[in-house]
This record gives sequence, C-alpha cells and structure tokens, in this order.
Amino acid sequence: MRKILPTRLSKRTWFVSALLIALFLLIALAWFLIPSWFTGSKQESSDVTRNQIQEDFLTKHWQRPIPLQGPVPANYSALEASLKPESCGSCHKKQYADWKESLHSRAMGPGPWGQIVDMVSNSPDEALLCMTCHAPLSEQLPVLAKVAANGDTTYEANPHLDKELQLKGITCAACHVRQHQRFGPPKADGPNATKYPPEMPNHDGAKRTPYFDRAEFCKDCHQFDPENSLLVNGKPLQDTYREWQNSMWAKDGVACQDCHMSSRRHLWKGIHDKEWVRGGVQVAAQLRPQRAKDNVTVEVNVVNSAVGHRFPTYITPKVFVRAALLDSHDEMLPGTEKEYIIGRDVRFEDGEWKEFFDTRIAPGKTFAEKFQWELPPNAAKVRVWIEVHPDHFYHVYFYPDHLKRQDLSAAGRQLIEKALAESGKTPYTLFEEFLPLQTTYTSDR
Repeated sequence: MRKILPTRLSKRTWFVSALLIALFLLIALAWFLIPSWFTGSKQESSDVTRNQIQEDFLTKHWQRPIPLQGPVPANYSALEASLKPESCGSCHKKQYADWKESLHSRAMGPGPWGQIVDMVSNSPDEALLCMTCHAPLSEQLPVLAKVAANGDTTYEANPHLDKELQLKGITCAACHVRQHQRFGPPKADGPNATKYPPEMPNHDGAKRTPYFDRAEFCKDCHQFDPENSLLVNGKPLQDTYREWQNSMWAKDGVACQDCHMSSRRHLWKGIHDKEWVRGGVQVAAQLRPQRAKDNVTVEVNVVNSAVGHRFPTYITPKVFVRAALLDSHDEMLPGTEKEYIIGRDVRFEDGEWKEFFDTRIAPGKTFAEKFQWELPPNAAKVRVWIEVHPDHFYHVYFYPDHLKRQDLSAAGRQLIEKALAESGKTPYTLFEEFLPLQTTYTSDR
C-alpha cells in the first residue's frame, strides 16, 4: 500500500492539473472571442445605475408643479433674483431672442389662457394640470393645492403669484432654475461656446448635467403616459416620446435636442414652420403613363425622411394632399379637386373622445396615393399641392365648439375668439407642382 498510494496520488494530481489548465485555456479563448460574456453583466449594471441617476434627477427636476423658489440668496442682485425671461435675456441675449420667437413663449397665449381663466374657478384641478406644462412655475399659478390630513384637496389663492410672469408661458426658469439654483447642460465648445464678461453677475454659477441633452428631459410635457392618461383607440392623445423611442433616430442616439435645439438654439421649431417641415419630409409627384385619351393618374409620395416621430405627431395638425385638373389658363376645372388627409383625427363628441382616422407617417415610412380622373376635353395640366394646417383641430372643431358654451366668462370668450382668428392664419402651402398632360398615349395592345 505504501508504494501504490503515492502513484495513485501522482496520477490524480496530474489529472486535476491538466483539467485546470484546459479550463483556463477555454476561459482565455472565450474572453478573446466573446468578451461580452464577461463584460455584459458589468455593463448592464453600469447602464442601470446611470439610468436610475437620470430618472432620479428628472423626477426631482420636473415636479408638478415646480415648487416655489423660496428665499432669495442674500448675495443675489435684483437681476439674479428675478424669474422673468427679460432678466435672463440681459446676459443671455441670443437665447432670449430665440425664446421670444418660439412657441414656448406663447404657451399661455389666448387659446390656453382662454380656457384656463374659467377653469380656475370652476375646475381648479384641471387648471393646474394644464399649467404644469403651459406655465409650470408655482409663481405662475393662480391657485395652490392644499392637501389635508385626510387626503382632501382644497385650493387657495396663490400669495406668490406673479401675474406678469404667468402669461410668459414656458420661461427660462421653467427649465433652468430650481430654488434659485441655475441648472444647464455641460459647457459647449467651439462656435457654440458662450463667453461672458467677468463683471457680469453669475448667480453662483450653474449646476451642469448631461440630462439636459437627453430626450427624456422633454418627455414630461411631450408624452402622455399611457398608464395614467386618456387613451383614444388605445393610444394617448400625445405619444411623441414613444414615437421617437421606437424610431431609427433613437437607436442611432439622436435626441430631440439634436434637431429642435440644433447648435443650442432655443427655437424649438416644429409643424408651424414651413422651412423646418420641408427639411423633414420629401415629396414627389409624377404622372403615370396614360393608357387612353380619356384618363389620367397622378402618384404622390410623401416620405417621413427626417422627422424623429410620426408626421404629424399630435392631433392638432392636418396635412392635406390635394390634386386638381386645370385648363390651359391655369383655371381649376370644377369638380376635379381631390384630396387625402395625413393626420390623426380625434374629436370630443357626445361626451367622449373618438378617433375617426389615423393616417400619420411613421419615421422612415412613405405615404403613397394615386389620384385618377376621366379627362374632360379642356384639361391641360394637373396641379398637385400640399397644405399644412398646424392648428386645424382648434380652428375647425375645438374653438367653435368652446364658444357655444353658456358658462364662458366675458374674458374667456374674448380670448377664445382671438385664438380662433389667429389659428386661421397658420396654414401654408408646403409643396406645389404643375404637371402638363401628355399628348401621346401608350397601349397594352
């Protein structure tokens, strides 16, 4: 036994050593060929941590409504203490000039304010809900909610209300100021870098965070949560963030700010801007070969080539694709105009929201439609044109219906009448082309 035991141990030791070496070589080979096996869990953990930090920041930053700023720091000048956009503009001139031209500055225009002014007395909870996006600072709210120990909510006049600030809409402070502390994105380099004279007040600097450059920063006002909002035909009334999230733009890391705040401009252009929309869609119209003298077909293609969400995204706009026959004097021949509507038609009827159609174009997709006519003898060409009506829902349905209400105050009625007039001035022609009719025909025979 004494001679046999060492031999057996030697063989066993050799076998275990060989097995460990083989296992080590396999692990080394796997590390080289498939490194994600070893780094994936660590990467996932890192991503989860980053996402949680971002979520925590945005949840705190976008409280509804934004809490009162509180006492002004003792070392602040009157200019630094002000929440008015004009005060910010005294130093941030370019940003202020952009903001004044933007829809954010008109977020409390006659349309929204004409509704809210009456809600304050007859439905204060709805008024505050609207204002959390249209004028989100507590200093802009006409009333403040007070929750009792038993959970009941009452509303009382806001002693901190700034009536002038209230009508400024989505101000600089709405995004950039919390408890008088300034927040913003990381400093820009190159041509987008901003330099200020050293003697300018700097409100104790700014707390910089990358979350200002993420699509999630815009989500709270541009996405109605499907779990906690009104669904019409299974879809939120506004689904812009998720439309982007499901697009190729999100997969390529292109955020809302990359397009709507290019070069850090504070313009937020969208459906109301003709040139902006032209940069987002491609349109082509062509005559199909005529098979006989008495018929004609025109095909129109609209491609959502560079819009990061559906075109259009919200229920408000309608896009009218139209075509008609003209005579030799460019006069439209009666009864020949045809149209197709791109948009989401949702209306409030009989006490509920109803969806009548949804023909919007998803990112990267194409709308294609054929228009056909039997040719009258005096037809000389086809006119194809596309009209964009940014405020169609409000102008055609909402404002006229709202004005029929018997409980409108004089102030509310005056504001809605002004909004109705303004909404009728926003349509524009996006595309127009004249296609001469052919004088020769093809035949299948």
